[in-house]
Amino acid sequence: MDHITKPVPGMDTAVKPDTSVAVPARDNGLTTKTGTATPLSPSTAPNGGEASSVWWAHIKALDHYDPTYPYDPQHVYGPDWTDDDAYGKDGVTFMAGPTHQTSVHGCHDEAQRLLGLNRVFRERCLKLPDLGVPETNRYAKSGQIIPDVFIQEQPRPGEDEHEVVYDPDNPILFVLEVLSRSTFHRDLEPKVEIYRAMGVREYWRYDPKRWHRKEGEPLLWGLRLSADGAYEAIEPVRHEDGQPVYRSDTLGEFRMLDEGGNVHTFQTWDSERSVWLDPMRARDLNADEVRQVAVQETAAQTRMETRLEIRMEDLLALLRQHVAQGALAPDVPHTLAAAWQKAQWVPDFAEALRVTNGERDWLTLLPPGDYRT
Repeated sequence: MDHITKPVPGMDTAVKPDTSVAVPARDNGLTTKTGTATPLSPSTAPNGGEASSVWWAHIKALDHYDPTYPYDPQHVYGPDWTDDDAYGKDGVTFMAGPTHQTSVHGCHDEAQRLLGLNRVFRERCLKLPDLGVPETNRYAKSGQIIPDVFIQEQPRPGEDEHEVVYDPDNPILFVLEVLSRSTFHRDLEPKVEIYRAMGVREYWRYDPKRWHRKEGEPLLWGLRLSADGAYEAIEPVRHEDGQPVYRSDTLGEFRMLDEGGNVHTFQTWDSERSVWLDPMRARDLNADEVRQVAVQETAAQTRMETRLEIRMEDLLALLRQHVAQGALAPDVPHTLAAAWQKAQWVPDFAEALRVTNGERDWLTLLPPGDYRT
């Protein structure tokens, strides 16, 4: 997530005040007029990241102000947006850049394609019970957490509210967090503590901008809950196109494909077709397969019709010979040809020979049913 009015904090460094003229990434209604550097109500805390009375006045003036919530001066809280990934209020959008969005949406959409709509959720606020985690963990203190993507064991149909109550009887099998500049340090330790206490089976992290991962380290890595309740690192099953491929107990083999720029595509491996799929590629592949089936069916029909026409012409040639010899009435070949064409059927050549040998009446060469013209 990129918010250009806020300097980048380090892991243990408080936010320093920005003495330059603020240029908001979007119209947040905090400046008195274009070009002014004095906000009416600052969205970021002054005084080196400490919450001043002015900052608190801004927070308390928000329509979504919650006196029980542990607001953090290192985050911004606007009228309808925030970069605080624990702030799950209806109508308040988590600020995310295009890289974060393509990564999160790609995983969510591909998981939904595989598992259906009611098990996969994106950026929903999970209301937490007391998990026994100390309140030094801000998610334990706030009683809520907003995973970028999570997958439940059982469907939860009709669940369309922003807030979702965590249900330990419907365990969370898979979580993906995409690291952002303002939140990545919390994806590394506090969320690990919370997700372990929740019993989340697999916790995956993706770091497209390398806020944490060093050059040469994979951008995607995961943890799996062991039988004794500890998280263990998940090793790749192989590397392909220079990127690690992992196996998830929920989604099978998958990878996050860095396609350059801001495009990061979550893909799963289709072993039956030996191809990597995401929703767009799956649609294209399915459309290609439908077209191929249609082409094959058309070709098969054409071949069948061609064989039918050849057999029909052979039989008619035989019958015309006997018309010329006076053994059959002149209109017999025409009558039979019209009936065969209508029924898309011809008799066996042996049956026609019986007719020309005088063993059968020519009417026995008509197709089953009434096809006389």
